[in-house]
Amino acid sequence: MKRLYKRKLGLAALFLIATSALAQQGSVTLYGLLDGGIAYQSITGANQYSQSRLGLGSGMQTTSRWGVRGQEPLGNGFNANFQLESSLDITNGALLSNGRLFGLQSWVGFSHDDLGYARIGRQSGYAPEFFLPIDPFRGGFGQARMAFAFGSANSNTKYSNMVKLMFEPTRGLKLGAGYSFAPQMNSYYFDGVKPITAGSDYNFDTLNNTRLISLGASYNQGPLMLAASYDQVMPSTSDQRIPSNIPSNSMIQEWILGGKYDFGLIQVSAAIGQNKGGAINIQGISFTTVGKPTIDINSWGGGQGAILFDPNMSFNSYMLGFTLPFSSVSKIFVSWTRASNTGSTRGLNDVGAQDAYSIGYQYDFTARTNVYLATSYATNPGFIGDTTSFYVISGIRHRF
Repeated sequence: MKRLYKRKLGLAALFLIATSALAQQGSVTLYGLLDGGIAYQSITGANQYSQSRLGLGSGMQTTSRWGVRGQEPLGNGFNANFQLESSLDITNGALLSNGRLFGLQSWVGFSHDDLGYARIGRQSGYAPEFFLPIDPFRGGFGQARMAFAFGSANSNTKYSNMVKLMFEPTRGLKLGAGYSFAPQMNSYYFDGVKPITAGSDYNFDTLNNTRLISLGASYNQGPLMLAASYDQVMPSTSDQRIPSNIPSNSMIQEWILGGKYDFGLIQVSAAIGQNKGGAINIQGISFTTVGKPTIDINSWGGGQGAILFDPNMSFNSYMLGFTLPFSSVSKIFVSWTRASNTGSTRGLNDVGAQDAYSIGYQYDFTARTNVYLATSYATNPGFIGDTTSFYVISGIRHRF
């Protein structure tokens, strides 16, 4: 009996030692976010066209997701890190991100407590990372978000096969650079009449892929936050589907400058940007097979858009927003965004500008659970002329 007791005591001691060693070596965290509610959406267009629907929605404020992240200290402030993150539709349990199990994030890398990080895998560019805190709608609420006019700021878009480096030379300042050997996003070429599918394959020959560069900088000190980003997409140099009007060395370029200042009673956000040579993460209303605008839940709800190469396409983007905290647990946020056509492409149907006017409210029951209510009205969404898009949504978001 005494021998059995000693054996159990010894096993317990070994377990405590092993647990202590694991705690010192690193940690693994399971986390998630569930967001669902009800939405009313309507679209009106030319020739008395109209469409509307009322129903349940998932991920209207923030995409529903779950994931695993881990960190292991390596000494001298260095760590090994990883993150796997999956998106889902809670109304039916389906995977999002084109069916990828870990479509939102899937990377491994190193970090330093003071210097920054290096990562490889599927992850976002720098525009969403640096502009998410500046956007009053924080990348959510469909057409209300900043990304409705600034495509590269889409927080749901992730790039595969990406190397991403972040450097923090001094407190509050971050500098980043990333390169994707093949982002594996749906890509198109516009030949002046119709879009031509370019696919999203990853080929062994590097130059036989669509490739992407992402650069960013941010400064965050006290009430002031500033950010800048630049994204560049290059087409496959040997794709036989490239039409004659698009040079093989053609590229899409998008830059964004913006910031936010917290005055205490109100936070003011603003951003300006420019697109040339096409568009990154085209979002908005889609066309039906008979040429009528229609609701596309993936576009409206903030899903991953597409890459479109068109040397005649260019537009300027603007955002002005305000956040008014009523108390420590409630706030109201409003914004106006515009994408103004400056090019000669026929793909935008001679539409001058796309505008969106949005307002939202959030109440926090706890640090992890909140409810929200938002509405938005857009004119010429997706650069479709004589079209309007309106919605009202309400839901609950819980993080664990």
